[in-house]
Amino acid sequence: MTARLSPTKTLWRYRELLDEGLSRQHVHHLVGSGELRRLRKNCYVPEAQWSGLSTVERLVLQAQAHQHSLVGRDTVGHVYSHETAAVLHGLDLWRPGNDVHVTQPTRTSNASHGADVRNHSAHLAADDVVLLQGLPVTSLLRTAIDCARTLPFDKALIVADQCMARGVTRGAALTAVDLLGPAAGVGRASAVLTAADPLAESPGETLTRSRLLRFGLPRAVSQVEVSTRLGCYRLDFAWPDLLVGLEFDGRVKYLGTEATDEVLYEERRRERALVEEGWTILRIEWSDLFREAELEARLRATLRRVASRLAA
Repeated sequence: MTARLSPTKTLWRYRELLDEGLSRQHVHHLVGSGELRRLRKNCYVPEAQWSGLSTVERLVLQAQAHQHSLVGRDTVGHVYSHETAAVLHGLDLWRPGNDVHVTQPTRTSNASHGADVRNHSAHLAADDVVLLQGLPVTSLLRTAIDCARTLPFDKALIVADQCMARGVTRGAALTAVDLLGPAAGVGRASAVLTAADPLAESPGETLTRSRLLRFGLPRAVSQVEVSTRLGCYRLDFAWPDLLVGLEFDGRVKYLGTEATDEVLYEERRRERALVEEGWTILRIEWSDLFREAELEARLRATLRRVASRLAA
């Protein structure tokens, strides 16, 4: 029955379904049979399309459905914020929640928006709001601050790193946090924004750096360039005085792809060239990040061994 709907359109309002020739009974039947998913009142998506969406794409669609549901209603200055804003800005999130986050000048009940909507109360300045995909969304700066105040450290740091890579400065972010006064989460936000690094190139690299900070190891330098006979290579992290490099490989878990034989050959060739220059290279994967005791012991042992060798 949903075959008659345009495959290029994902989100359908109830009136649009009727305009396509579906009757009220047809819509009710399609929802009951599982062919059509009701995202919220008067907003639907064909199940075949929904099942093919990524988590992030679903979050974007949920925000769009929420906006659709507010058409014609008396809403006061709602702005999509927090993780929802991060998704709409195109940021990569790690294990995002399923709720739609909305900020308004006055707090309203969840019942007025839906059970999956998290309402936040704040007065936003004009430059705190931008328009993305036709939706009012908090700016990158405000999004970084909101996420830093409310998310666990690792998740917040992933957002902050990407915001700074896109131009948010640490000084501006920390100043904006100070202006919030004694608001909840400002201490946590300051810690996240102080630790943020615009050089991180993936959530996995951010989580790796978070582990290094938590372990209390000598501070590693991000994105260190090393000249070799094969050219200049860049290490994810390095302790240049010890000639120790740390590489994070997150392809399988994060991107869902395996390295090809050609890629593996080039990586081995690259590593041999680095070793020829006196470097010790450590490689870690996603699974290593969640065996923290083992990872810390491995890193400490390597740094200690190399330091002892250089001192001999």
